[in-house]
Amino acid sequence: MLPDPKDGRFQELGAGGFRFSCHPGVACFGECCRKLNLVLTPYDVLRLKTRLGLGAEEFIDRHAEVETGQNGWPMPRLQMADNAERTCPFLGQNGCTVYEDRPGACRTYPLGRATRGGQAGGPLEESWFLVREPHCRGFEDGPDWTTEAWTKDQGLEAYHAVNDLFLPIISRQPPAARPEQIHKKMQMFFMACYNLERFREFVANSSLTRMVDLPQARLEAMAQNDLQLLKFAFEWLRFALFGDQTLRLKEGVGPRPA
Repeated sequence: MLPDPKDGRFQELGAGGFRFSCHPGVACFGECCRKLNLVLTPYDVLRLKTRLGLGAEEFIDRHAEVETGQNGWPMPRLQMADNAERTCPFLGQNGCTVYEDRPGACRTYPLGRATRGGQAGGPLEESWFLVREPHCRGFEDGPDWTTEAWTKDQGLEAYHAVNDLFLPIISRQPPAARPEQIHKKMQMFFMACYNLERFREFVANSSLTRMVDLPQARLEAMAQNDLQLLKFAFEWLRFALFGDQTLRLKEGVGPRPA
């Protein structure tokens, strides 16, 4: 999504890149970790819950508030600490306590990444912009960066790879249906994207794997690896919700599972 052009914090990124540095020696260090409105992607939740040793439900209960997100899909927002500054719950005296697994939005800052396309698995287009907030002093010094160098330095490749698989779902409206069906689809979406423990049980105990043609090696990987299961969840949601040909039914099986 593109930022609001009336919002003065967002500026076009010039061809020459940008200069930026963030470390404890910068006067504003930690100021950007306050009063956040940070929506968590499924990959954000996967990384954070694993880092904290929590199940998905416990992580959401402790650290997130579920709200209506893009196109009406339910998505968790990181819950700020109950203090005057409304700090990030993972902000410590020396900075981020989950730095190696911090959300993608934190890694991207002070850039913003807007994506277009991909609604049905087609090619993605991306554009970048600078986020200049009044408190930030990071632009006053530091090395020069290109978007490619910043992406690599901040470990964003893995986040973009997974989040771009998520985009063809949230960029579309939920399929038209009766209210009770919409509610069921929203629950299905949230389970598959944000509660992998429950989704793994669903895959194991439903008729899904008897209907969908999946190699045994992939089934074994999904049973043991949350990232592989999440990637399958995106394929299954696109298949079940929108009819995208992301999965193949076994020979002789009827209509796709709903």
